Amino acid sequence: MAALTACGSKSNSGNATSDEILLWSQTTGPDAENAKKTFDAYNATDPKYKVKLVTMKKDTFNAKLATAGRSGKDVPDLAWVASEEVPTWQSQGLLNEWSNLDGSKVTEDAYVPSAWEAGQVDGKQYGVPGIMGTWVMYYNKDLVDKYVPGAMDDGIVSFDEIEKAGAAAKGDGIYSYANSWMFQNYDNLYLQMGGKWLGDSGKISVNNETSKKVFEEFAKLNKDGYMLPQGQDATKNFLNGKLIFMPEGTWSLSNVKKATFNWGETFVPQWDPSNIIQCSGADQFVIIRSKTERPKEKLDGMVDLMTWLQSNQLEMLKSGANPSSVAMLENEEYAKMPQAFLLKDEKARDAVNVIATPGLSYVNSEIDTRGWDMIQGKADITQTMNEIQQVAEQKTK
Repeated sequence: MAALTACGSKSNSGNATSDEILLWSQTTGPDAENAKKTFDAYNATDPKYKVKLVTMKKDTFNAKLATAGRSGKDVPDLAWVASEEVPTWQSQGLLNEWSNLDGSKVTEDAYVPSAWEAGQVDGKQYGVPGIMGTWVMYYNKDLVDKYVPGAMDDGIVSFDEIEKAGAAAKGDGIYSYANSWMFQNYDNLYLQMGGKWLGDSGKISVNNETSKKVFEEFAKLNKDGYMLPQGQDATKNFLNGKLIFMPEGTWSLSNVKKATFNWGETFVPQWDPSNIIQCSGADQFVIIRSKTERPKEKLDGMVDLMTWLQSNQLEMLKSGANPSSVAMLENEEYAKMPQAFLLKDEKARDAVNVIATPGLSYVNSEIDTRGWDMIQGKADITQTMNEIQQVAEQKTK
């Protein structure tokens, strides 16, 4: 395998020459606990380079990674980032390419195709897939049978069925839909309605009629009283039997399991059930640029870690995620998990769309901040999307 040469001088800084692989992660809660168990298990195999996992909140993670990456000092060896963040960090010059994979088992064939491709920028591999966290939907089977019987017979719920359920349940103080994380629902519905992330110029382009249609649909659900106001306490309302359909992350599985009623997990709501589109993330392990050149042996140790993870992701999947590696798809324990349908079912696997578009992370951040104002009529949709477009363009220059 070819050695990876880092940029900059060989001055003593950061973690580059230490005898451990320093890994920064923005996982928290049960996800962080399961990750720690996973890397503890790897360290128990007595590798030459053991992993030191450091977890922190997302805002802290982003700030520290940006500061360390730009200076090349006090950097982690690896960072565990969301798929949509890879092109952003790469464009800022913070990442080194995984250029030492030749002859290893860390190859395209070893991973779900969309997860592997999410780690690429301009045809070069800057990320190796970790696990796949997906925005899915949990639903109350008892309430579905009561208010929209048969709606889930095909495993798919349409927005028409959400509106039908809302009309039937409204009088009982029950909501049919929750919008607890704005950009996740926006991204899915935008693509389902035929939206494209890139314009003719090849750059991010969201100030269009499709975005307007998305927020008009959300505004209608809210105005009609079918949407849980402000998306607040979605999981609490779901567990209390006050919410029929709850779009949420696969990572919410541990909370949903507390339900005392019959529940299910399926695709996000679909605009056109005959053309399923299901957004997903595929976390990536990226190499952070360091002023100190990492020894070839350490880089090979990082590849060894990625190879081991291909068959040892089970503990991390218990929080609700799906594996990125093909080797895990045949694991019997994983196959019994409720989220497994996303990769085990061919129709579902073909529908998975991993978000990794350059500039989209900036759009999504603005959508989270401004979405409810558009839904509630406090801000004009077209004007707001124009402003979001301008922010994204400024930050991707």
